[in-house]
Amino acid sequence: MACDGDIAQEEVDLIKSLDDENHLFGDINIDKELNDLLAEINDLGARFLKSYLNLVKESQLNEENSIRLLDVAVKIIKADNIIKYSEIKFFKVIKANLNISDENILEKVEGVDEMWVAQDIKDYGLLYDSYFDNIELPKFDLKTLSPQEELN
Repeated sequence: MACDGDIAQEEVDLIKSLDDENHLFGDINIDKELNDLLAEINDLGARFLKSYLNLVKESQLNEENSIRLLDVAVKIIKADNIIKYSEIKFFKVIKANLNISDENILEKVEGVDEMWVAQDIKDYGLLYDSYFDNIELPKFDLKTLSPQEELN
């Protein structure tokens, strides 16, 4: 949700509805988990996203779980009806950490087209660096989920 430097209420609502309807995240308390994650984002900034990407890579997800992860990512990106290139680039970085073909992504992940899977930067290290060179995460207010100027 934070990959574009903003967390929209629609994105939070979507995560909660996916959990309510499909128990997508198991038996966790989604409100507590979201608050904990936002606190961690505030503490770590872009390092949180790097840690997340490392976790995805190390998890070696099977195709079904890879599709599920990408599907949720696309739904969150589209939830606020504003699609920024930084969000698509983050999708590409996630995709680069998964062992799944572009063809399967195009076939099985709703809302994805050729632009989403095309690697405009072929080298993963350059893709990764170019994403993180251009993203800055603000501090988020845990109550309103909006960027704050300062948390002092």
